[in-house]
Amino acid sequence: MAVVTVMEAALGSETAATEPRGDGLRRDIQALRAIAVAAVLAFHLWPNRLTGGYVGVDVFFAISGFLITSRLLVELDATGRIRPGRFWARRGKRLVPASATVLLTVTVAVVVAVPRHLWRQYLDEVIASALQVQNWLLANNSVSYHATDNTPSPTQHFWTLSVEEQFYVALPLLVLAAAGVARVLRRPPRRIVVATLVAVVAGSFAYGLWLTASTPTVAYFSTLTRAWEFGLGALLACVGSAGSADRSSTRARRVLPWLGLAAIATACVVFDGGTDFPGIAAGLPVLGTLAVIRWGQGSSVDNLGGLGPVALLGRVSYSAYLWHWPLIVLVPYVTNRPLGSVDKVAIAAATLLLAWLSTAFLEDPIRFRPQLLGRRHPLTVAAWCGAALAIVVVASATARHSQTVRDRQSLADARELLAEMPDCLGAQAMDPDLAPCENPDLDGILIPDPAQAQADDANLAECWGSDSDGPKVCSLGPRTGYRRHLLAIGDSHNNTLIGVYRHIAERNDWRIDVNGAGSCYLTTADPRRASQSQDDGCRGWRDRITNIANDGDYDAFIVTHSTTQSPIRPGPGETLEETATRGLVEAWNDLPDVPIVVIRDNPAMPSGHLTCVTEHRDTANRSCAVPRSEALPAFDAQSEAVRLVPRAELVDLTAFYCSDEVCPPVIGNVLVYRDTSHLTASFATTLAVYIEPRVVAAVG
Repeated sequence: MAVVTVMEAALGSETAATEPRGDGLRRDIQALRAIAVAAVLAFHLWPNRLTGGYVGVDVFFAISGFLITSRLLVELDATGRIRPGRFWARRGKRLVPASATVLLTVTVAVVVAVPRHLWRQYLDEVIASALQVQNWLLANNSVSYHATDNTPSPTQHFWTLSVEEQFYVALPLLVLAAAGVARVLRRPPRRIVVATLVAVVAGSFAYGLWLTASTPTVAYFSTLTRAWEFGLGALLACVGSAGSADRSSTRARRVLPWLGLAAIATACVVFDGGTDFPGIAAGLPVLGTLAVIRWGQGSSVDNLGGLGPVALLGRVSYSAYLWHWPLIVLVPYVTNRPLGSVDKVAIAAATLLLAWLSTAFLEDPIRFRPQLLGRRHPLTVAAWCGAALAIVVVASATARHSQTVRDRQSLADARELLAEMPDCLGAQAMDPDLAPCENPDLDGILIPDPAQAQADDANLAECWGSDSDGPKVCSLGPRTGYRRHLLAIGDSHNNTLIGVYRHIAERNDWRIDVNGAGSCYLTTADPRRASQSQDDGCRGWRDRITNIANDGDYDAFIVTHSTTQSPIRPGPGETLEETATRGLVEAWNDLPDVPIVVIRDNPAMPSGHLTCVTEHRDTANRSCAVPRSEALPAFDAQSEAVRLVPRAELVDLTAFYCSDEVCPPVIGNVLVYRDTSHLTASFATTLAVYIEPRVVAAVG
């Protein structure tokens, strides 16, 4: 096959340079790689201009499937077998030098320039990228309630490389197995390979359609939903591309490659964040890519790929892909401002420079020089690659551990200060009876430190979610001999108040049972979560917790939930506000006829407020405060529902979060929020003395 001389030229892993001495360079594929990486770069820098530029990765996947399968088929045809070790050694030499360099650089940059409260997430993703499982980590985080406030990390783009690496592990084993079956059945190996690939493509595509419809965030990152894109490229390799000497394809070569490029361009321009993807939509850029590969050789697209700038971008596209995203994420931490137009142009230029330097002076020498890894045994290559990635993992894990140690000490210091409860600490600073509240002993103190904010959480595993026996209900206060028995129900905003509930239970000789569920609360409204399975799980939780409430002989109920992170669908003919109110009223009326204490939700902060507090520690309430109109929702369904349910009593603590004009992130030297909407356990503790009398009065 004409294609076999260019196997080193796929994107992602095979993205960049071909063999320096490769006389069979596919310039049409170089053009594809250049277009694909340019689309991704433009999308990440100007997402509102090229809304579908993310399809560049689908172009990469199809190219990789074609080129890598072609190489394996050549080996299979020539020798009748596959040597996975040699195959993986070639991939290791190609991929690891640049990726390990970028990951190690990112680790150092995170430690030097990034606020500490982001270290845990960023370093976890560095480790996942080094271990080639970044796509699965992101897929898990996309449906994890506790990861909803994650920010894009400098290595988020490594998810595509993880998918490709998993493909490179699976493909030679699949071809090897198919060859074994062919020998047993005495059939041509290629025929069995084709049949196997057809089954993989069909299964992956069908699964992708289903998962895109049910859990699109997981579908986007899943290897299983992307396998068909590689598989179609692999099937094309089994057929072969139309070479320049194929006279029957002259007309096709004149038209079809450009139609393929038009399909890719259309996807880049028409698709956006609202497109169901990958799903069937991914077929447009993938089929466009296959059209160029099939008929591009010897066509005018070859001339495009031969242009100097296009050829250079195609050659360095792997490194360009690796370097561009860390620059986009990290530069604002260095400049202390959002990216402007000049910054973006500078990042694009820096990306190309770093990509060229990496390709010319790192990747190619390591791959081809005999004294480096050029002619080393596969086991030697594996050892060096493993050592490089181990350095990345150890460096990131060490930095992460240092942050964990700091977290523990900082939270211990916070607990010690809270136990003393000095004047004007936390919510006391907003108490009108103490105004103006000033305590010079608190000067310079901030608890918890923003770097430890995310760890300052009162939630308990035994009070959270469900198991095989139903919702997990924990008990605070005495188990027997209690004067009142209450049940506190809600989402994670309910469980941020566990310290408050414990204070109330112990002070009043009450028993308070607690259960919370992620993005789920007591309502009859239809939930709208990340997937259909999560919607079904939320409905099941509601039914079971309602049964517990009716069977538990409770004296009162406490209910609360997030007004920003527990979305619902509006009912037929209703506004969202009407549905939210009706759902609460109906759910509360299904509870036994005892008092219902409704705790109004706390305000919300914008993304990045912890970074702001870190940078403006002494002036945070001037630099980082949020206007009251932005921090509080325009409509509060809980307050409206209380008006419609006579036995419900509202506990509104807004005056302890906000002044008449703003809602500050720090109150009485205590950090109020650990993310965009959850209270720190430290600040909740200072609220306890103000919540307790309101709850006691409501219960009677």
